[in-house]
Parts: sequence; structure tokens; C-alpha cells
Amino acid sequence: MLAPADEHTEQLAELGARIILLKSLSRKGLNPLGDLMLYREFVRIYSEERPDLVFQYTIKPNIYSTLAARHYGIPAIAVITGLGYAFINKGMVTFMARQLYRLALRSAKQVWFLNRDDFQFFLTHKLVDRNKSRQIPGEGINCSETFNPDLVATSGGRTSAVNFLFMGRMLYDKGVAEYVAAAKRIRENYPQAVFWMMGYLNVDNPTAVQQAQLNEWVEEGTITYLGALDDVRPTIAASDCVVLPSYREGMSTTLQESAAMAKPIIASDIAGCKELVDEGVTGFLCEVANVDSLVLGMERILRLTPIERSTMGNNGRKKMIKDYSVDRVIAIYHETITEIVTGQSGHCV
Repeated sequence: MLAPADEHTEQLAELGARIILLKSLSRKGLNPLGDLMLYREFVRIYSEERPDLVFQYTIKPNIYSTLAARHYGIPAIAVITGLGYAFINKGMVTFMARQLYRLALRSAKQVWFLNRDDFQFFLTHKLVDRNKSRQIPGEGINCSETFNPDLVATSGGRTSAVNFLFMGRMLYDKGVAEYVAAAKRIRENYPQAVFWMMGYLNVDNPTAVQQAQLNEWVEEGTITYLGALDDVRPTIAASDCVVLPSYREGMSTTLQESAAMAKPIIASDIAGCKELVDEGVTGFLCEVANVDSLVLGMERILRLTPIERSTMGNNGRKKMIKDYSVDRVIAIYHETITEIVTGQSGHCV
């Protein structure tokens, strides 16, 4: 596994993964010198490891790992997990990202997408060859053993209050500001409603929420910040509805995990979220960056009885089991690896 060091490195190593640390990978913008160093790092690693196949995720590995793999004739599969900051915002960064993607993906063996909108975007802008591209059902959720509400104890004591939960990195692109603004509005008429936020703060991203701003929201009593938890399941179990008013997703893992835990969800009507919500059946959709629309969705949840919320959550769990099970995704990986490397010795990075 190739990845920069982070808080999960030791956990992955304990699971048996052999980790090669990437020292040149920065998520901030396009720095020609830094990106050249990343490309050369991939080249060096592949010259030493000579894998039979590489899978890569996120924009910079999709570009520079694919180009480096081509140097040694190594088949590469680029997984487009979302378009991210470089595509949400316009300007030179977006232009350069498209050009680099177009160049690199010519050399990819296959290109996988997590949602149809991103797939169509790449086709429309001629960034990828349709014949070697496909859509897969997200990254897979283990609904039987991991995200199973019958196997998870609820954290804390349950009260009669309705608990909303935002779970994700503290980024404005995730709809954090809209969530907080909606919480303020809801509490005017439903003072018993509780608004939790859980996820990493001060992440390496241009739209990251700063500590001072989060402290202000907490101090004024609008939200409760739970921090970044290694095991999110007890907190999901203790919530009544999970909310993600994001601006763009590949295929939201947060929403998949929450639906698998039989929780109603509220999400933006965007790629990577809308596929996971059956309106009025498993949750509600709201307009992106629209506080009024988000408030309406929250009020609809508040007006449901506990039994109605439970039914909606169970409908979501059934949807996850049917359409987004990890078993389906593993089968795709297994089939692809077998097809590409059958008869070859070696390993996959």
C-alpha cells in the first residue's frame, strides 16, 4: 500500500498491510515542483517493486501514479472517488487538473467511477475513453458484520430529543456552514433538537473550518462537537438522523454507513448523495447550499413519529444491503485482478 503517513498508518500495519510511505504527496493545489517530485517518487517505487497491477485513488495518484506505471508497462486502474475541490471551483487549477487527467487516463488500463454524474462529466469533457471505463457501486459497505445496528451498542443515554448528526471532515464544501445555520433556525422552534458534529478538524484542504470558528459555534450552544472518533458506529446508533449537505461527493461513505445502521438520512441532491436516498422512503434530499431547503428536510424528520423514523431507517438499510454491499464491490475487484494478472507472478500495490 502506498500512502502518506496519517493517524491510520499504524492500524493498517497491524492488520497486515505492508505500507510504503509517500513523502511527496500534498493535497494542496497544483505545485509543479512538488508534483514532479511525487511523479519521481512513484517511478522509483515502481522500479523497485515492479507490481503486476496498481489501483489508485484521488486526483494526484490517479494522474502521477498512472503516468509512472506506464513507464514500466504496469497496468493501472484509476478510481475516481469524486471530483473534489479542483473541479468544484473554477479557474486555472480546474483547467490544469482536466488537462492532466486527460493525459494520464489515456494510459490507464481501466477507469472506475463511483457515480454516474462524474462518469458523464468525464465523457462529456473527453477526459476518458468510454470503452475502458465503468461505474461501480461505491466502495462497499459491510452491512452484516460492521455496520449492523443489531451488533452495535448505542453510545450515551437516549433521550426524547431528536439527535441530528453531521459526520465528515470539517470542510465548508461538506456543507458545514449550512448545517450550523439550519441548526440555529431549527432550535428556534424545536429547542429540544440536538445537533452533533463528528469528524476531523484542521484538515489539509482549502475549505477547512478553523478551530476558532468551531469553538464559536460550540460556545453559542448551536452544536456539540464530538471530535474525530475511531469507531463511529455507537454515535450513529445514538442519532436519529444523519445529515450531509455536501457540495460534491464521489459516493458518500458516511451516508452509506448511516443508512446501513438503519438511520434516516438527509443529503444534498447532488452526485454521490442522491443515489443513496429514496425520497420520503429512506430519507430526504435538499438543494445544495440552500439552508431553507435543509431546514425543511430537518422539520420533516422532526414531524415523524419514532416508529416512522425507524421504518425509514430500515428501508435505508435494505437499500444498502441490496445495492451497496461490500461483497458486490469485492467481486468486481477480484474479477478484474484475475482477468488482468492471471498467469502472472507478483503482487498488487
